[in-house]
Amino acid sequence: MPASIAASRFRLSVFAFALISILLTGLTLTVQSADKSETKPKVDYSAEMPRILPLTPEEAVESFKIHPDFEIQLVAAEPLVRDPVAMCFDARGRAYVVEMPEYNDANKEGYSSVKLLEDTDGDGRFDKSYPFLSDMTLPTAVFSYKGGVFVGAPPYVYYCEDTDGDRIADVREVVMTGFGRDKGDEGMINSFRWGLDNKIHFSTGIDGGNVTLAADENKKTYNTKGRGVILDPETRTIELTTGGGQHGMSLGNWNREFVCANSIPMQVLMYDDRYIARNPYLAPPAAPVSIAPGGKFTKLLRISQVEPWRVLRSRIRAASERGDYEKGQPSGFFTAATGITVYRGGAWPAEYQGNLFVGEPANNLVYRAAPQPDGLSLVAPRADQDAEFLASTDVWFRPVQFENGPEGALYVLDMYRELIEGAPFIPEEVIKHLDPVGGQDKGRIYRIVPKGFQQPQQADLTKLSLQELVELLESDNGWTRDTAQRLLYERQDTSIAANLKQLATGSSKPITRATALWSLEALKSLDESTLLKGLQDESFQVRKQSLKIAEQSAGAKAIQQQMIALAKDPSLEVQYQAAFSLGAFESLARNAALADLLERHAANQWMRMAVQSSLDQGAGDVFEILLANPKSLDDKRIEPFLIDLAVQIGAQKNEESVSSLLVSIAVLPESHQKLAEILFRNLLSRASNETKQVVAKSNSDQIAKLLKGMMQTAISQATNGKAVVKTRVAAIPTLSIGSFDETQPVFEELLSVQQPLPVRQKAITALGLINDNRVAELLIEAWPGLSPQLRMSAVETLFSRKPWLVSLLEAVKAGDINPGDIGPDRVQLLKTNQDKTVKKMAESLFDNERLTGRSDVIKEYQSSLKLKGSAANGKLVFKKSCSACHRLENVGIQLGADLKAIKDRGTEAVLLNILDPNREVKPQYVTYLLVTTQGRTITGLIKEENANSITIARADGTSDTVLRIDIDELISSRLSFMPEGMEKQINKQEMADLLAYLNSIK
Repeated sequence: MPASIAASRFRLSVFAFALISILLTGLTLTVQSADKSETKPKVDYSAEMPRILPLTPEEAVESFKIHPDFEIQLVAAEPLVRDPVAMCFDARGRAYVVEMPEYNDANKEGYSSVKLLEDTDGDGRFDKSYPFLSDMTLPTAVFSYKGGVFVGAPPYVYYCEDTDGDRIADVREVVMTGFGRDKGDEGMINSFRWGLDNKIHFSTGIDGGNVTLAADENKKTYNTKGRGVILDPETRTIELTTGGGQHGMSLGNWNREFVCANSIPMQVLMYDDRYIARNPYLAPPAAPVSIAPGGKFTKLLRISQVEPWRVLRSRIRAASERGDYEKGQPSGFFTAATGITVYRGGAWPAEYQGNLFVGEPANNLVYRAAPQPDGLSLVAPRADQDAEFLASTDVWFRPVQFENGPEGALYVLDMYRELIEGAPFIPEEVIKHLDPVGGQDKGRIYRIVPKGFQQPQQADLTKLSLQELVELLESDNGWTRDTAQRLLYERQDTSIAANLKQLATGSSKPITRATALWSLEALKSLDESTLLKGLQDESFQVRKQSLKIAEQSAGAKAIQQQMIALAKDPSLEVQYQAAFSLGAFESLARNAALADLLERHAANQWMRMAVQSSLDQGAGDVFEILLANPKSLDDKRIEPFLIDLAVQIGAQKNEESVSSLLVSIAVLPESHQKLAEILFRNLLSRASNETKQVVAKSNSDQIAKLLKGMMQTAISQATNGKAVVKTRVAAIPTLSIGSFDETQPVFEELLSVQQPLPVRQKAITALGLINDNRVAELLIEAWPGLSPQLRMSAVETLFSRKPWLVSLLEAVKAGDINPGDIGPDRVQLLKTNQDKTVKKMAESLFDNERLTGRSDVIKEYQSSLKLKGSAANGKLVFKKSCSACHRLENVGIQLGADLKAIKDRGTEAVLLNILDPNREVKPQYVTYLLVTTQGRTITGLIKEENANSITIARADGTSDTVLRIDIDELISSRLSFMPEGMEKQINKQEMADLLAYLNSIK
């Protein structure tokens, strides 16, 4: 099953506390008891668990309620197809369908497949099925190319082809390998989509992987975690781009990308991080932006009954943990958003073009939204107010993916399963009345068409001439345009260039003109005159696409001039694209255009990011232009951008830019001295050796005065006990760039027990930025006066550099620090440290109990399941032991997974997850060790990742964003971020209380 379906499974598995929830997909929940007599008696609920039987395909059609303007038609069902999770059409109108019957089968694998379906009589319904590929393991995606198909089946992407005409593949070639394969069958590569740029785009889900191309002799590795992949099907090369979502990615007509995940039904990706990668000093905001106004709280209008097993499970939980019946609804909201798809067909009324469709298999329905512009982003409100676009009364209906078809219809892939949740997460007394693999021999594919739809005759596009293919670019049907464009790319025949140029400049349809331009570019037949016309096209969308194409031709003066002109285009979207595309070349005129863009859109974070993405070169010029403009100096919205540029210039090894910046700062008027101090401080915050040398050699009295005044102000503000705490905290980071000889006494004062907690916390964090061995001495000396929370932060700081870590261990050895102050997770990391000295010291200092052997602890804590828990007391346990990384009822920090959905877990499963978090660690919850080029070590969870930076969330609730150019090593510990050994903090009664509290949350 695709990750999307398992999204529901993920929701059911969301639980953990303390540091992070590690959800053990596929986990065996049978927990051994120390004594069988201690096992809770099992009640026979068979009378309350009537099986809901599957419907026949014909009966299932009658179970649907659909938008009144449409009808749903069955086009394939068992035995032609089973468990469909992805599909594509080839140029002949045949469908390749990925089947995944392995879902929820813990005992077998390797019997999934790809079927080839044909409609031999032209009535729009498939009547022939062939086993194109057999013996597959967990295939997830498919796309047609050059008579064969690319197939995603982690860890591989294959190219498969039938060369002898028997409709069974005799070529199965590995194109790339290394994609993550989740043991819970979720979050894997998915959604192969054809883009305007003549490439195949796809999502890597949540599992990513370290990928290599089979044809690459150098075996270059691509880290695809959190990324999207763009495959050139002709050259078999790839690029990484922005990623996101879990299962489901779709491209709109103009290549705008949408994803979905679990309880997040719709997100748009705000940028292509290939642009971000050009400037390694830029740390951008996260690209996925939720566009559904209600988000995960969107109310769904389900019409199917709530399955008896759900009702029973809720009652069992209520009786055992709360003593009263759970009044909350077990369904009716997004828990398994999957298969997001933009409708691009030509058969529906025009107003439906661009609508978004998302499957919700746990609620047996399909949701529709109608996106609208919202600045540079979108908002996608519900399109159907009183009923879902499509819903079924059949609880076996599991819509997991969609496809735009050759005739303009929208196809719905129905996995058709009795149980879409992961079987291991259903209580034993309930699951025995269900069939976890029920439906693995079934599956349906439907299409949605307007009422009165007449099936057109399907042409075989492979038999068309080049000219006929060019003419098809005028089609209103997205599938037809895509396929014609793809076939032109496959043939690589430049003789058709004149026809394409005529279409690019003369078609009445903007999408046709843009498609023709991209086709010319792919055939290397786009001349300057045609491109210039595209850059001046009456449609802003065509101008946007032309800017992207022009990046490859930016050496031409006329092209540069027109690209610069578009920085003042009437369309905000064109200006945004220009901010990215102007990074393709450098000139003073370009720098002036970028500065102007920034001044006009200083409040827009996306525009600021786009401008900086183009300033790997030219940052100094833009900085100088902005500081020379009095209006910019007085515009507080520009200050964040100036700060970012100052940091970049300081980190870059460009002495000329640093000198220019110093001059610009030095001549600022007295009224802007505060801004001068801020910019100078940020210039030094990540300064390269070259920058430090330029500053040291500076003969400017103003700069010397700035530095001295800045430190004096920081010390004065940080130590002023009468000042507002927020002001004191804001001043502390400046202390980290001064001489430690000067600031050490200040830090000693800031760490004293008389200081407010935020001041002490910030002082510990700032000390981590100072490369001086006396920092460790200072923290160890302050240790007796540190609270548990501050000790956690101090441990994080001391872990960040090897000499400090050794000092920490020596302090434990000397008895100055209690071994219990070092959390079990950190002890485990110490014992697996790559440095032999550290590893040896840790093994000798800490209890040698092997935490990963958890069976005895699990047996011991079985008795907590029989104790009556107090939800009120459990809330206190949560606050003490879980709130560092989880937030419930306005208590704690939301670092880990959302715990609001834990009602869907059985208490035995929850207990096992708590006590043995490392049994199976999901990739998004693995602890990483990041070592910077400056020698710092940061330990934590990867929260965000893009082309340029990684954000590490640490155990003390803080986080660090590190640019990739500053990363020396990134090492996976393979350990859960949730620590083992929680039994040392929570006794059996407290465990019962905690479980009661978590089950009481509505």
